[in-house]
Amino acid sequence: MPPVTHPRKRRFASWLWLWLVAVLVVGAVVLIVVSSIAGYWLQNANLPTAASVINPTATTVLVTTLNVGRTAPYAGLDMTVVNAQYATSFDDDNIQSGAAIVRLNMQIANHTTGQISVVYYMIAHLIAPHMDALAPTNVLLSTGPKPGKSESGWIDFSVAKNVPLNTLSLQFGSTVLNESLVTIPLTGKFNASQYADRVSRQDDTYSYYFSGGTLNYRLTSVETRFDYEGNQAKADKQFYILNFQVANPNGVDISPGYGFDYLRMVVNGYGNPPVDNTLPYTFGAGKTVNGRVVFSVQSGLHNFSLRFLSQTGNGAQDYGLSV
Repeated sequence: MPPVTHPRKRRFASWLWLWLVAVLVVGAVVLIVVSSIAGYWLQNANLPTAASVINPTATTVLVTTLNVGRTAPYAGLDMTVVNAQYATSFDDDNIQSGAAIVRLNMQIANHTTGQISVVYYMIAHLIAPHMDALAPTNVLLSTGPKPGKSESGWIDFSVAKNVPLNTLSLQFGSTVLNESLVTIPLTGKFNASQYADRVSRQDDTYSYYFSGGTLNYRLTSVETRFDYEGNQAKADKQFYILNFQVANPNGVDISPGYGFDYLRMVVNGYGNPPVDNTLPYTFGAGKTVNGRVVFSVQSGLHNFSLRFLSQTGNGAQDYGLSV
């Protein structure tokens, strides 16, 4: 018998091949169309960049500024509040514990010949009515400019929202160390002279006898200050600096000891010993030397006595002073 043929199977395979080709063509067309649409969308879409995700563009922050321009001394440095600013945040200060920040822009000057160091986190406080004293949260200042130099920077305080700048004061002084406080109100009455140094010119000579020789102490001036050698006076006290020229007219050296040994500042009957002295232990024969003796006693004195103690007995000689 002749071989059996399968025409239906061949026709089915042909149709299957045609459908497969058609599906592939349609899929390619769809892929091209979708790719074109996606490319157009990506080109025109506003997608965030990596930089914008890390540092998103911040909303403009309103900064309120109050010009101050007030200066007061503390520990031998001149502290000037240039201006005060209020804002909910500052770009260069990420240390914030409150809802807003008060920034005091400062200028600090060291007009002395010595290095003075301060710790602003301890000695600077923001004062406002019905609010506890606030310590700084961030400071852009060194511990103190070099002798004869000045520097600019800022002190930031975290505060509640809507704190009025015109009600604030800046206070210097450590209550922990019981220091005399210096307050600079940002507005209103301010008497900077209350913190200023005073110099009282003197021209009195006192004779002091010691071990067979007499020394002549000429008092040239008395300085009244709230600071000495970078140290702030204690609360309710001031430094009294007595400047002397001491002459030894004798033909031999006289050694009464240092000023700590025989000089006292008498206030209310009590003889206060010096806190510093630059007078020498021995005064050379026929020589005249300069020096100072420093006392720390109650502030605001205009009258007191200088006492020379006898080192060979119980006697003493008091001399009244007015400054």
